[in-house]
Amino acid sequence: MVSGHVDSPPRESILLPRLFRRVAREHPHSVALEIPAGNGRPRRLSLTYRVLEREADCIAQDLLKFIHKESIVPLVLGRDSIHLLPGQLGCLFAGAAYACLDPTLPDDRLNFMLSDCQPRVVLTDSAHFARVCQLSPDSACVLIIDELTENEKKKGAVSEPMWFDRKTLAYVIYTSGTTGRPKGVMIEHESIANLVASDIVRFDLHCGDRIAQGSSPSYDSSVEEIWLALSVGGTIVVLDQETTRLGPDLIDWLAKERIAVFCPPPTLLRTTGCLDPQAKLPHLRLLYVGGEALDGDLATTWGGPFWLENGYGPTECTVTSLRCRVEVDQPVLIGRPVPGFKAFVLDRQGQQAARGTAGELCLSGVGVARGYLNLPEETAARFQTQAHLGRFYRTGDLVQEEKCGSFRYLGRIDSQVKIRGHRIELEDVEAQLSRCGGVKQAACRTQKLQGQDILVAWLVVADGAARPAVLAVKEELK
Repeated sequence: MVSGHVDSPPRESILLPRLFRRVAREHPHSVALEIPAGNGRPRRLSLTYRVLEREADCIAQDLLKFIHKESIVPLVLGRDSIHLLPGQLGCLFAGAAYACLDPTLPDDRLNFMLSDCQPRVVLTDSAHFARVCQLSPDSACVLIIDELTENEKKKGAVSEPMWFDRKTLAYVIYTSGTTGRPKGVMIEHESIANLVASDIVRFDLHCGDRIAQGSSPSYDSSVEEIWLALSVGGTIVVLDQETTRLGPDLIDWLAKERIAVFCPPPTLLRTTGCLDPQAKLPHLRLLYVGGEALDGDLATTWGGPFWLENGYGPTECTVTSLRCRVEVDQPVLIGRPVPGFKAFVLDRQGQQAARGTAGELCLSGVGVARGYLNLPEETAARFQTQAHLGRFYRTGDLVQEEKCGSFRYLGRIDSQVKIRGHRIELEDVEAQLSRCGGVKQAACRTQKLQGQDILVAWLVVADGAARPAVLAVKEELK
């Protein structure tokens, strides 16, 4: 059964460069970006929407000297650089796609990504200029981004390039590859525009709302964080590398910065050790988690006082493709498709599975990526087309559709093992064990016993002082 929305794509005006210019006209003096003082940064940095637009236009004017068609512009800048957001917008204004590359990467990996983008121009700052020049292709011109915004002779908005439309590439995100080489996922403007349009409707955010940007700009989750703010005139508040590792001290940072929207992975929530978030975080309204499975105890602690949204989505499907609001004392699901998506389950024979049957989650719709950069064979393997389903992406995730129409995540299909001829999904067993009484988390592996494979589980108990009754857990697991 196919589940999802068949809503028409968002209106043309929602394309990100046009949306930003509209918001900047409506809220020119509102603060778009704040970078609090931190390591090596003695004072808080900020940009208003008017200044951000002006700097992005300055950058776009220089980029248009090098690009005359759809292109990829690598940005090699730190996550707490005040020039990163103007650089991203400058690329979009110029009709180019940006690829944010982390300057802390080893030379070999950074060199591969820079070459893979086949750029004519690369943007970086003075601190990384010499290294980027050494690693970039000889055909690429390396520009120091902070110098591009200082020329006061540049005035006015750049004109929208003739090649720019809904199908133009917006950004490239590199993910890990099975060969050890990263894969560049290509996302078009209509795909990210669809997600931003749905966020505007769903979350009812407003001008002045303060949204924490905790994700690295080289991760696609940062894109949704940024546009949760920019689409409504909100303020992006950047967590630097040190702040994202604070653990318990992170709560104080969120309170001090009056954060209204926070989008962490569940593991980060657990490291805070916070048991009374409502008292500690009076400004927080929306907690938008994703990137890994959400445990029930976290859902109970954080889902009562706030809107707790559980989002799911591979990079190949534009950040978030399924989501739902998590309710206390209800099963933790990954939800229904975002408008513009369809979700369905395929069995081992590649046929649609009946509702309630476990199988591989596949996604189709406006948010599916163009494919992998310079990797046609891998693109063909993961992005497939069937006559009755259209073009879709095979996630490799094991799910089942519940009676309510939402999906339950069961694990990866590639965690499969065979025991006595039976196919077993290890993460499926782990998920079931985690629901047993007295068990908080579980991990499963196979081991040899007298030459035979047996299934072994390690348990993290809910009450550290009490050992669970193993026989009772076994009976419940059956």
